[in-house]
Amino acid sequence: MLVIPLWVWRGNAVFRAAVVGLAVGIFFGALGWAESGSIAALLAVGLLGPLVFGIPTARRMARLWPEAKKLIGADRAAVVRAVRRGQTIDEPQLAHAVISYVSGLRQAQHDARRYRWVIPLVASLSLILAVTDSFLGSIRSALVSWLWVAILVAELLWWPKKQADFLSKAERAEM
Repeated sequence: MLVIPLWVWRGNAVFRAAVVGLAVGIFFGALGWAESGSIAALLAVGLLGPLVFGIPTARRMARLWPEAKKLIGADRAAVVRAVRRGQTIDEPQLAHAVISYVSGLRQAQHDARRYRWVIPLVASLSLILAVTDSFLGSIRSALVSWLWVAILVAELLWWPKKQADFLSKAERAEM
């Protein structure tokens, strides 16, 4: 819920599943293609993205913010915009939706804390793989491995601060 772009909230649950799934699928498919040079990897992961990533993400979004289905797309986007900016909502009838969305964000953060240890573990293993690929693998594999390490390091360094800022704005909007 924290990283879903504002415009995605305008669509219904099927749209959100398709967009999120395709985006994640294409990203991982592109990494697979960059490493292997196989278009089949790009297509397979890109096309499986909506099933593997999109549907679970959309279901989780619906579970964390069930009131979203009661709102039209423009209202959902207005609520998300206000919360992300830490502003009050212009329409008083959407105040309850702001409170509900912020509650969902808090729950998402709480749920994610249980799995936060996975990122340093994957980063460590990815670093080992990148070093190994640098000496034993192809240049293509080494470059993709180091790109993946850079993405994980960014996740470790950037995301906690961004998340704290985001949740601070959300609490301000909730008030």
